[in-house]
This record gives sequence, structure tokens and C-alpha cells, in this order.
Amino acid sequence: MRHVFGGLMLALTLFLAPAALAEARDDGPERLALANKFISLMQGEELGAALGQMTAMMLPAELEGMSEEEAAEFREVMGEMTARMMPRMFAAMAPIYADTFTLEELQGLVDFYQSDIGRSMVTKSYQAAPRLAEAIQAIMPEIMADMGNVLCDRFECTAEQRREMKAAMAQATRARSGQ
Repeated sequence: MRHVFGGLMLALTLFLAPAALAEARDDGPERLALANKFISLMQGEELGAALGQMTAMMLPAELEGMSEEEAAEFREVMGEMTARMMPRMFAAMAPIYADTFTLEELQGLVDFYQSDIGRSMVTKSYQAAPRLAEAIQAIMPEIMADMGNVLCDRFECTAEQRREMKAAMAQATRARSGQ
């Protein structure tokens, strides 16, 4: 009798599974709408400008073959283009968030980013972004040196290869910081 009951439960589960899957897929448009709202709330108006600033900061101070004025204009264009591409990036991100998160999770994210704390977090995160970028840039030489050492340890560099790696990492760090 237990086997019959177990078999019946299994059959019932298998029979109802496609309906449950179809039901789960039916919330796709709602999840996509929430994902778009989440992205909109999360990115705030400052994101394009912040990413533009960060892009400009990551470029070397002196761009090879350019005058100071040309380099400044190049950085400005890169910042503007970064800000301009944001809507396309967000449009591409929304379906991924909709597929990744459940309806409940997306609603929770939207609720959080609509709250006072969520809005404050967005604003303050963008305010902190330039300082965070500077902090990361300040430790980059040490990180690059460590990376070179780990690579050489892993690939058993010769002394000459280790010196070349160290020089390449130092050069990459200087180029990034504009020194």
C-alpha cells in the first residue's frame, strides 16, 4: 500500500510539475518590470556621471602622442560616452536580473532602494566613488608587485624573468596613474 501511495504521489508531482513551471514562467513580464525598476532605483541619476568620472580617472594623465588639451578633451569625451551608454547597459542588464532573481527578491530590492536608507546608500555610494577610486589607485603598485611575484612563483620564473615581470608591473602601474 505504501508503494502505491508513493507511486501516486510521484505521478501527481510529475503531472503537476509542468503546470508549476509554466506558472513560474508566467511572472516573467512582472519580474522584468521589477528588474527595470530596481536598476533605475539602484543607478540613480548620478551613476552615469560617476562612471564617467571613474573612466576619466583610470586613463593615464598623459595620453601618448597627445597634447594636454587633447588629452583633457579625450577624457571628457570618454566620460560623456560612458554616461551615454548607460541606458543601453541597463536595458541589457534587466533581463538578466529578471532571470536571476525571483519575483519576491526583486520586490525586496525595489522596496529597499525606494526606502530612505536605500536612497541614501545610492547617493552616498556615488559620493564615495572618487575617494574609493583614489584609494584603489594608491594600493595598485603593491597589488601589481604582489601579482608579479605570485605569477613568477607559480610559473617558476628565472631571476631575469622576475626582473622583467617586476619592471612590466611597475610600468603598467605608472601608466595607469599617469606618472
